[in-house]
Amino acid sequence: MSQVTEPVANEIVTAAPTPMPPMREFWHYFKRNKGAVTGLVYIIIMLVIAIGANVIAPHGPAEQFRDALLRPPVWQEGGSWKFLLGTDDVGRDILSRLMYGARLSLLVGCLVVVLSLILGVVFGLFAGYYGGVVDATIMRIVDIMLALPSLLLALVLVAIFGRR
Repeated sequence: MSQVTEPVANEIVTAAPTPMPPMREFWHYFKRNKGAVTGLVYIIIMLVIAIGANVIAPHGPAEQFRDALLRPPVWQEGGSWKFLLGTDDVGRDILSRLMYGARLSLLVGCLVVVLSLILGVVFGLFAGYYGGVVDATIMRIVDIMLALPSLLLALVLVAIFGRR
């Protein structure tokens, strides 16, 4: 026979806490890092400005104001609230051009990341599949690339191959 024990009236039964879903756990720790949250807010603002440049920009990027050539920013003497960051030498609003230019900058950045991802996966697959000499060669090339800063690498390549 087995004995069944009944719980005592003043005994507290506690259950293990349920784990948070991965995204909730990520956000829980992410929001504590002030630098990360500031960076996220900055990226969101830049995305909104770049995507909504048609609506947000005060002028067209190629629109010229011949009466406002080389106008200084609003905080300098001679500046105008019509052109917050001033105008260039042909009278185009600098703020509007920056907003529209952010689109191209974000596009180029995203394309570079995707291209790097594709190349990294392809070379990683080759190194993992063939192993041996191929793996060692690819790894030494990657080690050299990581050891040299990008600008220094560009200078070395220009010195070796010259300008063409």
